[in-house]
Amino acid sequence: MILFQSCNTSYDSSNELTITINIEGENNNGEVRLQKVNSDYSIELLQNANFIEKKLEFIVFNSEASLYRLDVLGKSSIDLILNRSDININIDNEPSNFSYKIEGSDDTDILNKIGEEIRLYRDEVRELNRAFFDASQEEDISKINSLREEASFKKNQFEIYLKEFLKELDNSLAVIVSASYLPIGENINFWETIYSRYYDEFSSNSYFKKFEENLLKLKAVSVGSIAPEIILNDTTGNPIPLSSLRGEYVLLDFWAAWCRPCREENPNIVRNYNLFKDKGFEIYQVSLDRTRDDWVRGIKQDKLPWINVSDLKYYQSEAAILYNIDRIPSVFLLDPSGKIIAKNNELRGPNLFNKLDQIFN
Repeated sequence: MILFQSCNTSYDSSNELTITINIEGENNNGEVRLQKVNSDYSIELLQNANFIEKKLEFIVFNSEASLYRLDVLGKSSIDLILNRSDININIDNEPSNFSYKIEGSDDTDILNKIGEEIRLYRDEVRELNRAFFDASQEEDISKINSLREEASFKKNQFEIYLKEFLKELDNSLAVIVSASYLPIGENINFWETIYSRYYDEFSSNSYFKKFEENLLKLKAVSVGSIAPEIILNDTTGNPIPLSSLRGEYVLLDFWAAWCRPCREENPNIVRNYNLFKDKGFEIYQVSLDRTRDDWVRGIKQDKLPWINVSDLKYYQSEAAILYNIDRIPSVFLLDPSGKIIAKNNELRGPNLFNKLDQIFN
């Protein structure tokens, strides 16, 4: 009896929330799955149920603002944020128009507002992609270049707009989880502002802690930061520190022999290396290959004359993890003190020559 009383006393019913789902329309047979999207964006199935007389309820124990996803009858996924209040969801399951309305969650309202802005932008990008495909089929170089410029302009304008939009919203977990749409590594200053504004209110939230961890890791390899040290072996097995090239401008390039865009970019890097190597320009290339044979073959085929290192661990490479590399090619330009002064698209194609010409000439 004492044991049961102790358990009952410690139970906090204030963390128990109810999701009530009502549905209208025909053919509502099927399963509704409630999933939790964890702070690392892994998805965990919590409960599943079927409608009984066009209604069902999920009881959730929720200790902090959290992101959830409902898979409804295999037709649609509904993202929602649970915080401190119950939620009602009214679904209209018409054959030609599946729609829903969520009541009781201001955070979910904000999440949907952000999602709508992103959807509109993606619709524009989709149209540009169609036009780009047509121009490529017709080999219309002028049109291709024009569309690339338009896409770049739209991307920049959208990011400027989205930052202002997010700043004007009330503090909400919805803003934190939208970081994937506005990459932290490319928008460090903006996310640092959000971090400072949100810290007092969200510091104990698991999603915010994960955001904080990512922010700190990406800040370490952002423009203006001193590049973290890398010490990996070259093809002969000799360890070479990145810091051994201090005093030079260094292109730190992550690539692999299996990576087609990397191989296509290598001739451009070779041209620029030959132009600027006598002026204080060096290259430290990190391969994410899995085998030494592939790695060495790629170096020989592309005639890469500079320092090339690897631990042959693919994306689990120590250097790739340190620099948060999730795609290649990824590239950083370091000044003689080891500070990162440019990265990625600023250093691809003709941009690499423009940057080096600006530095040396």
